[in-house]
Amino acid sequence: MYRGMTTFKCSECGAEFSAPDIEYMATMYSTPQPCPKCNSRRTCPSGLFGWLFRPAYKMIWKSMENQ
Repeated sequence: MYRGMTTFKCSECGAEFSAPDIEYMATMYSTPQPCPKCNSRRTCPSGLFGWLFRPAYKMIWKSMENQ
């Protein structure tokens, strides 16, 4: 489900960018969006939410890479 726009941070290059906030598989997490600078999918919302849920995003990134 589309939830508006949010700021994402890339864990590879550190770039911050604005992208659509789309629900990840009916959970409270946001689907990682590709970084416009390095094209990595290892991104998560910036700020406290992204920092607190970093372990969950590491599992999401691993799952996306295995597909």
